[in-house]
Amino acid sequence: MIVARLERGRRASLVAASLALAGAAAGCGGTKPVDDGPFGYAADSPLETTDRGVVDDDYPIAVHDISYASGEERVDAFLSVPPGRGRRPAVIYVHGAGSTRDSMIGPALWLAAHGAVTLAITAPSSGASDSGGAGELARLEEHRSLEVRDVIAVRRAVDLLTARDDVDAERIGFVGWSAGARAGAIAAGVEPRLHSLVLISGGSAPVSEFVQAAPSELRPRVAEIMTSIDPLRYIAEARPGSLLLQDGKQDEAIPRRALQNLIDAAPEGTEVRWYAADHALGPAAYREHIRWLGEQLGLDGPLVPGAKAGP
Repeated sequence: MIVARLERGRRASLVAASLALAGAAAGCGGTKPVDDGPFGYAADSPLETTDRGVVDDDYPIAVHDISYASGEERVDAFLSVPPGRGRRPAVIYVHGAGSTRDSMIGPALWLAAHGAVTLAITAPSSGASDSGGAGELARLEEHRSLEVRDVIAVRRAVDLLTARDDVDAERIGFVGWSAGARAGAIAAGVEPRLHSLVLISGGSAPVSEFVQAAPSELRPRVAEIMTSIDPLRYIAEARPGSLLLQDGKQDEAIPRRALQNLIDAAPEGTEVRWYAADHALGPAAYREHIRWLGEQLGLDGPLVPGAKAGP
């Protein structure tokens, strides 16, 4: 994994390292949202975007090290801007649990090579620490808070992109892997500005399983907490035809039934693709969702000369 903290003196190596990392990883919205519930936020609050500069002056795509405000915290991101003029599609990338924007900058650059503005964010949950000895309800409340913060960070990313002069606000997409796919499943139901979403290796158990596993006196509260962040509930509200779900037949991290639960909850018209692969899927999955997003978002221009356009 490349270092999360950028050093200006080492900028020239960042993009190459990121693309190599992405290659290794690959090798191994709706028109009317449901009630925002806990995912509502102050959309008119200032983004307070900070741009720390371009991380590699020699790469043909400008990769900016930025941060923006989301609630009371700041979200770090890599904003990749291909050369050219006019409004282009844009796509948000969200990593899996325990990772950061570093793990998604490679895939984000692949799509940017096709002409899209991309934003790879570090989800707020990435820096969270385990509460350790806290009680079960406290831990569930903490989990709920992190899920909410991640989804709101995605919605604020949409705010950031729609405010840019080089982004077509009608063509904003999303790519999420594992935990990022779970956040994307929720965002698909509460963020109507997302046009097309790719959910990679995403799954969930039904709320009933969490409730049944809890002591009887805690079950009503467990049901309330888990229903409020249930991706199976929210993905059902996504716009039909806006989703691509990609899953591995040998996924060792998420049970097959959990993957299937998300598929079954998705609306009619959702495209589902299975691969003979593990949780990381592989190059074929990345190439296919690049093509799918290209068709969905209208990425029909020439590739950026000198930029890597896929695994």
